[in-house]
Amino acid sequence: MGKTITKKMHGQKSFGYGSKKKHRGHGSKGGCGLAGSKKHNKFKVWKEMPDHFNHTKLKKKSEEVVINIKDLESFKENKINLNELGYTKLLGNGETAKKLEIIVKKWSKQAEEKIKKAGGKIESGMKVKEEATKSKADKEVNTRSPNGAPFSQSKKEGTEDKADKKDKPIEETKNPKTEENIK
Repeated sequence: MGKTITKKMHGQKSFGYGSKKKHRGHGSKGGCGLAGSKKHNKFKVWKEMPDHFNHTKLKKKSEEVVINIKDLESFKENKINLNELGYTKLLGNGETAKKLEIIVKKWSKQAEEKIKKAGGKIESGMKVKEEATKSKADKEVNTRSPNGAPFSQSKKEGTEDKADKKDKPIEETKNPKTEENIK
């Protein structure tokens, strides 16, 4: 009663499904997983996984803010920290007669040659930061107690040595609920 019987036409094996295999079993699913995500299942994937086609690992190259040697002539000082001024790279276009000490993250070979020829020097801002962090680390190592906590904080924060704990008597704690019941 529930089945409908379709009549087979003469010379037909597939009943209008194309290949015989297509109407057997699970039917025409359209593939497994993300099959057809660029073709027939494109809108389904867009709806259910909107970030699927976004390439988050592809990063844009950071743009460098450059300055040339000829632009350094406008500075009055001989020691210039270009990192603080917002420049990331020094290029070698132009000439300088000043003896300059420059701190910058990156520089070209030409720029380095021209600065050294004039009697100056170029330093990376990274070296200055590394030296500052090393000196801070050295200070922290010297101010540590044997248990690893800084001397100034070991007593203030309540961290006590094992010897201090042995010397103190154990205080009896009173339960306020039991005292109320007694009264």
